[in-house]
Amino acid sequence: MMLRQREIFFFWLPLAFSFLLMTFEGPWVQGVISRKADAELQLAAFGLVMSLSVTIEAPVIMFLAVGSALARDRHAYHVLWRYTMVVNLLVTVVAALMAFTPLLDWWLGTVLNIPQNIIDATRPGMVVMILWSGFIGYRRFHQGILIRNNRTRAIGIGTVIRIIVSAGIAVLLGLLSSLPGAVIGALALMFAVTAEMIYTIIVARPDVDQLVQTEPRPPLLTYRSALAFHLPLALTSLMTLLVRPVIERGLAGTPDAELALAAWPVIFAIALFMRSGGMAWQEVVISLCKGAAARQALRRFSLTLGSVLTGLMLLLAFTPLIDVYLGAVLDVPERLRPSIVMGTQVAVLLPLLTVLQSHFRGLLMLSGKTSPIYQGMLISFALTAVVMWGAVGMGINGLVAASLAMTFGALAEMAFLWRMLVMNEDHLVANLQPAG
Repeated sequence: MMLRQREIFFFWLPLAFSFLLMTFEGPWVQGVISRKADAELQLAAFGLVMSLSVTIEAPVIMFLAVGSALARDRHAYHVLWRYTMVVNLLVTVVAALMAFTPLLDWWLGTVLNIPQNIIDATRPGMVVMILWSGFIGYRRFHQGILIRNNRTRAIGIGTVIRIIVSAGIAVLLGLLSSLPGAVIGALALMFAVTAEMIYTIIVARPDVDQLVQTEPRPPLLTYRSALAFHLPLALTSLMTLLVRPVIERGLAGTPDAELALAAWPVIFAIALFMRSGGMAWQEVVISLCKGAAARQALRRFSLTLGSVLTGLMLLLAFTPLIDVYLGAVLDVPERLRPSIVMGTQVAVLLPLLTVLQSHFRGLLMLSGKTSPIYQGMLISFALTAVVMWGAVGMGINGLVAASLAMTFGALAEMAFLWRMLVMNEDHLVANLQPAG
C-alpha cells in the first residue's frame, strides 16, 4: 500500500513535537537570566554549564535506543537495568569531579581557554547539576521500554511536564531570589529532569511488570552484547556533543570572549529549535521505510521538510522577527544582539542539513551498515574544529566562524553519508524486500 505524505506527517508530528518542546528550555531560561544582574557573565556561565552537562550526559543519551531494542524479556531487563545503573553511576562521578575538583579549571581554563571569572560563575551551576546525567539515563531507559510497547504519547506528556516545571522554577527563582542567573538555570533544569524521570518511571511500571513476567528466550542478552550495542552509539553521541566545546574553545580566543560566549548559547538555541524536526526524522525513516515505494515517499517528505524548516529559519533570521525574539521575548542585552543576528543568518542551512543527515542515517541503519554513521560524525567533528579555529585565526568574527564551522561540518557529514549509502545500495534494497 502506498505511503501517503499525510500519514508520514502524522507519524512524524508527535516525535517532532517532543523534540521541539525540549528546545524551549534553553531560550526560556536564557530569557530569565537576561533579566538578572550580570546578564552577560551569567549567560556565558549557563551556556558552559549546559555544554558540560550535556557532554557528560553523552553515554546515557542512547539508552532510549538500548531500551527499545533490547528490553525483550525478564533476563534482558535485569541485565540492562544493572548496565544502566553502572553507566549512570560513572557519569555522576564525572559530574561530581567537575563540580568539586580542579578538573573544571583544567577543562575550561587550560583546554578551552575560558576566562577565570566565567569559570568561577560556572562552578555553582555544575554543583547543582551533579545528578542530572544519571537521572536522564534512568529516564531514557524507561522511555525506551515505552517506545517498545508503542506508548510514545506518554513520552510527549513527560516532556510537557518537564517544560512546565523548568519554566515555572526559572520564573519563580528569577522573581523571588537573588541567586546568580546560571544557578537559577541549573536549578530549573534539575527540578524539571527529576519530575520527568519520576513521571516516566511511574507510567512505565505496567510495561516493566510485563517484562519481568516474560520468560527469557534465546539468544540471552549478556553484558558484553549490551556494551557492544551501546558503545558505538555512545561514542557517536559524544562526538556530536564535543562539537560545542570545540566551538567554545575558538570563541574563548576571540578579542571579546565574554560577549561571544554569552551570545553563542542564544544562537545555538535558535538553531536547535529550528533543527528539532529534523532530529526526529531518523526514527520515522527507520519505522516507515518498508519498501521501494515507501522509500520514495519518505525521500519526497524529507526534501519538503528540510526546505520548510530552513525557510522558517530564513524568515526568522532576515526579518524583524529576530529583533522581536531577542528583545521582547528574551530581553538579551542590546550589545549582544547584532552578533546574534549575524550568527543566526550564517546558520540558516543547518535545518535542511539536519533532515538530510537523519534521512541518510536511518537508511544506513536499515541497510545494516552502521559504521559509516560514526565515520561521518568524526569527519564532521574534525572539519568543524578546523574551520572554527582557522576562521578565528584569520580574524573572522567568532560567531560567524562558529556558524560557518557547524554548517561545513554538517555538509561534509551529509555528503559522506550519501556516498556511503550509494555504496551500500544493494544491502539496503535487499533488507527492504518484503519477507517471504
